[in-house]
Amino acid sequence: MSLPSGKLSTSAVAAAAGLSESWAWKARDQGVLSEPHFEEDVVALRVYAFVCQIVWPGTRRPRSARQDLELWQQSAVDAARRAASDPATTSETALWVLEDSVHLVTSPDQRASFDLKYLGGRSAFRIPVGLWAAQLPDTMAALASRRRRGGNSGSAR
Repeated sequence: MSLPSGKLSTSAVAAAAGLSESWAWKARDQGVLSEPHFEEDVVALRVYAFVCQIVWPGTRRPRSARQDLELWQQSAVDAARRAASDPATTSETALWVLEDSVHLVTSPDQRASFDLKYLGGRSAFRIPVGLWAAQLPDTMAALASRRRRGGNSGSAR
């Protein structure tokens, strides 16, 4: 599943994100994932699967209609991808998604400032991108060991 130089297959990105491959293929078809894939794509795919399911109050969205990525959704995915590889990201970093904007918030001071400046009774979602990024090394190690174990079946006894 894993490729040389830290590159990942589409299947590996989906597995590492804990999602079905259909999410990864859908993300690829919408231009969210492009090859080659890297670790930050795992966090981006998780955010993509999350924001694709958000329907804001007062918004009607037929289930059967094709859902193109809206600007706020693409912004959320891009911010998550940047946060996953940013050395300033901590496990406390959160991506706040509002109907018209996204915000990365790391410190308690930033959180208080964000709350006062932007929330004020608005609907918002908090996505723990910092925690997901912090979990990447363990996730990648588990993915690699699972791949090795699966690849050695039927070897010498």
